[in-house]
Amino acid sequence: MKVESVKAYPIRMKARERLTGGSFSYAYYQTVLVKAVADGVEGWGEAMTRFDPEATALLVKFLAKSVVGGSFDSPRDAWLSCWHELRVRGHTRGTDVEALSGIEIALYDCMGKLVKRPVGRLFSAKPEPRVPAFAGSLFESRGSLAGQIREAKSAGLEGAKVKIGFGVDKDLKLLNEVRKLWPEGMLVADANGAYDSVGAARACAAFSGLRLAWFEEPVPSDDLQGYASLSGLGVKIGAGESWFAGDFQRPVEEGIVDVLEPSVSRCGGIHVEVEAAKSAAAKRIQFSPMTGMNSAVSLAASLHAASAVRSLGVEYNPFTNPLQTELATGIPEPAGGGIGVPQGHGLGIEVDERFVRSHTL
Repeated sequence: MKVESVKAYPIRMKARERLTGGSFSYAYYQTVLVKAVADGVEGWGEAMTRFDPEATALLVKFLAKSVVGGSFDSPRDAWLSCWHELRVRGHTRGTDVEALSGIEIALYDCMGKLVKRPVGRLFSAKPEPRVPAFAGSLFESRGSLAGQIREAKSAGLEGAKVKIGFGVDKDLKLLNEVRKLWPEGMLVADANGAYDSVGAARACAAFSGLRLAWFEEPVPSDDLQGYASLSGLGVKIGAGESWFAGDFQRPVEEGIVDVLEPSVSRCGGIHVEVEAAKSAAAKRIQFSPMTGMNSAVSLAASLHAASAVRSLGVEYNPFTNPLQTELATGIPEPAGGGIGVPQGHGLGIEVDERFVRSHTL
């Protein structure tokens, strides 16, 4: 495949409410969308950004110089060309890899369209046509938890992720309320790294009776010793949304988490996510792609990854997020605790370029 062009679109949209977790507060939905053209075919990707979409877009433009005009056997080969540029400069984590993720996803969308296959078929001979799905995320700052749970249930989801990280006592109160409102629901507690290892151990003890599916990012993502210290405390531990391409090997090999949660638009792209999930499966570590506040592009890519490697569930946002609901068509509606994987060629979605242009910074 010859890469003809790569273009970045930094997007920011005001959120209806401020979303507050234990370690963050966001007032905007924002991301960087990436459009690539290869062999005359257009593909779309997404580079996660939480702070400055324009900065991430500049990095996409920088990395594009490594691939535009080049011919590659696969998107993976184009990825390696960009990775070399980053690696020799020591830029193998953070915003640089988020930018690379966007390019890689876009090129896989192109490749799927060129060979007339869904992206999941590029990674598995028999991808699942449907995967489990749960709501992400319930925020106390959004308003009534009961109302949010009603929305998640009416959307056909099997449970929900709850943002915590406000201290053990308050977190326990929030989780107890959700558990009472949804006794049969899958329940994930997400602290976004708000605790230290001592506080996280206290939280595990407090949460042990709540039947959590897992406790996500109890400590900061780089505190591997802290993760290891939580093993055997009676609560499954999840992490990975803040890990990048080279970060997965040690945690997987040492088995310091129970659930691996890479973010496709951050970790390096679809190939990185799928390979990390396969390595995890070989160690009996389960897999759940993180999508969070990202767009329909990340959701589609995550669904394809989860179709190629068995997943506990994909995060689906049933609440107001125009990046998911207005940007693109082609993602099936969830029902019965699951969601269909787009079956069109490539990612299987159709991006509305008018929406993209109207919200580009």
